[in-house]
Amino acid sequence: MIRFVAPCLALLLASTPLAADEGVITGAPKVAVTLPKPTLALEGGKWFNGERFVEDSWYSVEGKLTRTRPARIDVRIDLQGRYVLPPLADAHNHNLQNAWSTATFADDYLRRGIFYSAQLAANTEEISGYRGLLGGPGWVDVLWAEATLSSSDGHPLGLALAGARQAGMPADPKDYIDKAFWAIDNLADLDSKWPKIAESQPKLIKVIVVDDAHAAAQRKDPSTYGFRGMSTALLPEVVKRAHAIGARVAAHVDSADDIARVVASGVDIVAHLNTRIPNGLTAGDLRLSDATIAEIKRRGTLIIPTVAVTRYYIKVHPEDRAALMTVIGDNLARLKAAEVSMLTGSDLFDGSVIDEIEAMYATKVFGADELLRLATKTTPQAMFPGRRIGIFAEGAETSLVAYDADPTRDLAVLRVPRFAIKQGEMLAR
Repeated sequence: MIRFVAPCLALLLASTPLAADEGVITGAPKVAVTLPKPTLALEGGKWFNGERFVEDSWYSVEGKLTRTRPARIDVRIDLQGRYVLPPLADAHNHNLQNAWSTATFADDYLRRGIFYSAQLAANTEEISGYRGLLGGPGWVDVLWAEATLSSSDGHPLGLALAGARQAGMPADPKDYIDKAFWAIDNLADLDSKWPKIAESQPKLIKVIVVDDAHAAAQRKDPSTYGFRGMSTALLPEVVKRAHAIGARVAAHVDSADDIARVVASGVDIVAHLNTRIPNGLTAGDLRLSDATIAEIKRRGTLIIPTVAVTRYYIKVHPEDRAALMTVIGDNLARLKAAEVSMLTGSDLFDGSVIDEIEAMYATKVFGADELLRLATKTTPQAMFPGRRIGIFAEGAETSLVAYDADPTRDLAVLRVPRFAIKQGEMLAR
């Protein structure tokens, strides 16, 4: 993602949308060019205040918003009545977790107006070669879940083995266990492997729980090998150790019972709500109890619904669409009524948080303004709690995306951003 200061903004604002396939600068190298942050005057825009768009103007000095007019203005930007949002955040994805996918997708985040991403099954060794290239004005900011804890026969082993076979490579579990993820089958495993897990000082740890109530039955079924999960009996100790090193814990779950268990164990984030109807369960087994919702609220547990990712399951099981979407809508409505904090995250390799916003809107539980607030304020602030992002306020980071029309009236507008600034620097795409 190239970033630059343009003396004449008329050229930039009249250019093709950021999301256009042909791009703005033909043959531009995907490298960051470091230039001094300009002092900006941002005028003539309609700015989102969390509820609606209001006409306003701001200055940007050293990458921070201010209403105090600076002594010198380098660039005066007429936003020409465009609708200005804080950047979008995707709290659940996996497409920046290796060098190839990062080279393929990282630039695309900013072109879509998505400045913040959480990669929820990363590996410290895998990302060490390129993680330093991400973040800052020219690149997407990433929150990494640098340690994934599962069972030795659990998810994501099954996906890794299947991918290896498809590529014509040897499919040996030893190549992935305690490498791509940590196999924690008992407390002794946790004791022996925790020092190495903690060594990387992760900010986020992910645990895999897959219909834990029926774990014994799963292990009698060979077809579930590689798709099982860690025992929730170990979770309280995992959470205790994670919190002691300043890390939060996110849980992959499969059922309402799983959610009740991981919440009671003290995890900070539930990384899914309902994405499928597991074998042997019904849609009714996905409905959260009132007691679970009350406990989620009491503990302040964050929920990432990942409604959009249901597309993968429904494509294979179209007969389950109505039942699955009904229980999702019911759960979301009751979580919202209980004022549970929810984040926007897509878990889509071939999509983005924009798909998640549209999917959540389709449940008819949320208004467009609510979803924009979740995606541009609640989610990025939860991901990066130490930063002044997601708001237009004195001293906040100068990061914004401008659109030609009002996205509260048509969410499809989010797919065509016109102009963007990240941390005080204008983006050339």
